[in-house]
Amino acid sequence: MAWSKTTFARNGAPCSSCGGMVQKGAEGWTDASQPKGQRVHCLGCGPAETVMPTPPADPVAGSSALRQDKRYRGDNNLKGAQGEYLMGTYLAADLAAGAHVLTDRKVPGDSEANIDHVVVASTGVWIIDSKKWTGEIRYRSPGFPSTDPRKCLTVDGMDRTSDIAKIYRLVIPVAQVIGDTKVLVHPVLAFVEATWGVKEGLHFKRGKGPYEHEGVLISGGHSFIGLINATGPLTPDAVESLWRRLDAAMLPR
Repeated sequence: MAWSKTTFARNGAPCSSCGGMVQKGAEGWTDASQPKGQRVHCLGCGPAETVMPTPPADPVAGSSALRQDKRYRGDNNLKGAQGEYLMGTYLAADLAAGAHVLTDRKVPGDSEANIDHVVVASTGVWIIDSKKWTGEIRYRSPGFPSTDPRKCLTVDGMDRTSDIAKIYRLVIPVAQVIGDTKVLVHPVLAFVEATWGVKEGLHFKRGKGPYEHEGVLISGGHSFIGLINATGPLTPDAVESLWRRLDAAMLPR
């Protein structure tokens, strides 16, 4: 409920702010959802300011994957927990002031799936799926010549390009919560502590990206954080409001 102006038709009541009496027949402010003894304000004091509730503390990154590991004792769950935890430490160390992180949150409308990290910054909303896959990672043309416009993602020599689109199972429900197509949503596949193959081209540098494939960034664990920290269109108030909305819609897992 919210504070509303009302006429005290039956009985007066003391103002919980200044202690003065709101007399019978006089107007004042009431909010029945407030604790007993704090439900009345006189006209002079006005309605109490709405205090935003403090969001619940996020779990440590990787907590849900570690629970899965305890149930099934699979290497994939343990690697997933490790990747999520490391990604959380990178964000904590490198994100610019003003950005907010939601960690290990449920996907809206899905009781099983979770999102490793959601970052809300002036540049938009960043949905980060942390991966700790073994084997050499390459993002390059499927063959020669390297001018072929097609690109594919391979891990340990296996084509994993089709896995890139799976992140939209996380992106679309979050975009529905946001409800504003002007807010940019950035999906990221972040390969943590990965072994990267040689980047295509004349300069033989290891290609940690970030690369963009069908709207998804493919990147090493640190490489894309500078993009989050860039100056974007969202004001601090808009970032705060958006973070609060997503926090309420995406419960900690």
